[in-house]
Amino acid sequence: MSKHLDDQWKQLQQFKPPSHEKDQIKKRIWQTIQEEHAQKSPNMFLPLKEIITACLLVLISGSFFWLIFQESGEPQTAANPSIDYEKFSWALEDVYSKKADEGLELFQEKQSVPVGTVQEVTEEEMKTITEQLPMFVEEELEQFPYPTTMYIEHVKMMDTALRYHFFIPNKDKWIYFTFDYPKLEYAEIFHAMSTLAFEGKKPYSHDEQLYVNHGYGSMPFPVGLKPYSITSYKEIYYWDEGSNKAYSKYIETILASGWKKTASDGQRHTFVSLDGNVEISIRWAGRELIYEFDYPNREEE
Repeated sequence: MSKHLDDQWKQLQQFKPPSHEKDQIKKRIWQTIQEEHAQKSPNMFLPLKEIITACLLVLISGSFFWLIFQESGEPQTAANPSIDYEKFSWALEDVYSKKADEGLELFQEKQSVPVGTVQEVTEEEMKTITEQLPMFVEEELEQFPYPTTMYIEHVKMMDTALRYHFFIPNKDKWIYFTFDYPKLEYAEIFHAMSTLAFEGKKPYSHDEQLYVNHGYGSMPFPVGLKPYSITSYKEIYYWDEGSNKAYSKYIETILASGWKKTASDGQRHTFVSLDGNVEISIRWAGRELIYEFDYPNREEE
């Protein structure tokens, strides 16, 4: 009897009623329970056969309700198919994908070499990548469109200093993005990932402004910046979503992150890092967010 019940339970677990049939199933369950109750003998002791029938009915009814009303936990296969990693879009308009031997390669317009890749990997492959490469940063990007784990690899190649690795869970596998810096600027990398949208999988939308660190630095930058001019000591970005209010909130975010304000004249604020090795002046001018960097303890070369 035990084996027979186990087999029934396994078959029941595989049953996933379509949404349009759920109401009908509920009615049939309630009707069956009511009919069984009406037919029960008033005797205090039921025959063994009726006890077994009643137990089976409770088991089956409860299992149906569990299948119908379950709203949390692991997604069900029938209702949540795997994401096709090739079918995605983002707001980084000049970066597009091409099919390659192992997934996709990412190219930026007017560049002949790839700036990144996209592919699907297994759990074991992800562990191999993250454990064998020199990763210096690991961070959970909880407010991004999809649950995302980010790693930053120290590469030291002629055309690549850092490589960003992003992993997004997809059933029993992972969708894996890489981006090479400085082929793409930091702001471009985060603009892509923060606006990522897969076909058939609605992205999560965060109401508040997101902030990220660029590279190994500790200065928070708003997500959504577009690079205009980037040099060693001065960076200028367009901030389309910026405003005086958003800029004031940004300054508060910098102070909360541990940077110390040393000077301010309203729109221009100067901050120094906790170790005193980096000084950054930030100015909001219309749509432009302007950063000027100084390194007071750096030896002259």
